[in-house]
Amino acid sequence: MSNLYDQHGRPLTTTTTRPVKRGYTPGWYRGNEVNRYRSSIPYAVSDSKHTLNKSVRRRLMGYARWLYVNSGMVRGAVNDMARYSVGRGIKPQSLVDGAAGDYEQYFAEWCKVADVSGVFNFYQMQKLASIRMDVDGDLGLLMVNNGFPQLQVIESHSVESKDRELTAHDGVKATKAGRPTAYSLRDGEGFKTVSANDFVLVYDPDRVAQLRGVSALAHATDHVRDQMEILDYEKVGVKMSSAIGIAITTQGGTADDGQSLIETGYTAADTGNVPWDTMQAGMIPRLKIGEDITSFASNRPNATFQGFIEHLTREVSLGMGLPYEFIVDPAKQGTASRFILEKAQRRFEERQDTIEKFSNRVYAWVIAAGIKRGDLAHAEGFWRVRWQPPKKITVDNGRDSKANADALKLGTRTLAEDAGERGQDWEELRNQVEREASDLLTRAKRLTIDHDITLDTAIALLSQRQPNPVFNNDEPQITSSDNN
Repeated sequence: MSNLYDQHGRPLTTTTTRPVKRGYTPGWYRGNEVNRYRSSIPYAVSDSKHTLNKSVRRRLMGYARWLYVNSGMVRGAVNDMARYSVGRGIKPQSLVDGAAGDYEQYFAEWCKVADVSGVFNFYQMQKLASIRMDVDGDLGLLMVNNGFPQLQVIESHSVESKDRELTAHDGVKATKAGRPTAYSLRDGEGFKTVSANDFVLVYDPDRVAQLRGVSALAHATDHVRDQMEILDYEKVGVKMSSAIGIAITTQGGTADDGQSLIETGYTAADTGNVPWDTMQAGMIPRLKIGEDITSFASNRPNATFQGFIEHLTREVSLGMGLPYEFIVDPAKQGTASRFILEKAQRRFEERQDTIEKFSNRVYAWVIAAGIKRGDLAHAEGFWRVRWQPPKKITVDNGRDSKANADALKLGTRTLAEDAGERGQDWEELRNQVEREASDLLTRAKRLTIDHDITLDTAIALLSQRQPNPVFNNDEPQITSSDNN
């Protein structure tokens, strides 16, 4: 029995008064305790379709859309996620021998006309998918093939089912195992159903058997709303403080004609348009007994307020998986800065994996359509592809470049890895190097014939590949006097 009592004189206890079952230790898990010092938390345990129903998802989506439009901090965090994850596009590299170049070129041309409406290219769709996953929760892509494959972008609010339709959960029909079979889309005033084979719903699930995505700002909605309201109130307070310069205290609290504060000749009667409270620098006012002049000072906003706002901002950034310092305060240097960038990079790679998943499906569909149309030759495993993400961010390009070059020389780093981190295709890079080397040799051979010099000397004149130029001692040397 506890020695502490509540306001009614009843003893306080943290354990249950029910009979103790065998093998049960009451109060062992502190998180399971219920007392009057903490607010209650919903503890409903059920599938995601019950906790994330249509009403909850659409309300969170509406809040997130409003915050994305009106909060610079939210907009910046969401755009940074898309900017560093997708950049100018996550591009394919075919793994098919022989036909890889043709497939990549065909897909690159298709990307320019990928959108049915003609607004976006495919890489813009990738970036849009990243933004909508964070704001809306998911984004739909309808695969349309009217003789030529194209994508129609379907926003999250248009993927929904009829209110009384029991065979679908929030626009998604699925088997008992949780595999989507069809999607219900709003079509004007009505609805239409499309097969899962023709539709891609891009989202980042965090529950098993989760059929719809939820906004990444769901955890931060209250924080951002409170932050914006507090800032509005604080701005009003700062404006009011700035509007008041000094306060004059009198015995009766009434204002006189201001003669005690104005030098002779500067009253409103003398000048005609100078207000009664006109003052000059360095003047010494004469006050009546009981009157006082108080300078009105304000400490708003203060350091404590700044820390409070920073705490709310951290809640938003950490919930999205990005370090606060990366989004708002990139002032830290040295190893801490590298740790922050590495942590952010891991989050970008997670987002890239999600985008690559739906890009795989689109790539296979486009190449298959090209083969069927006769635009491409069939090759075994034509769908095999890997995706090249944009260049990784770094705080020390010189240091990282030298380390990568040394690793490339030692063979502990591949050209594909090195080129990929710089956003390049290693095969295209090697082809370009080959073309440049061939052009260099062609020009060098021409110099050897025209000037009777060795090939090594000609190459050294065109491109210095060694610290010191190589010349044949038997050959005439070019000096400054020769130029004169």
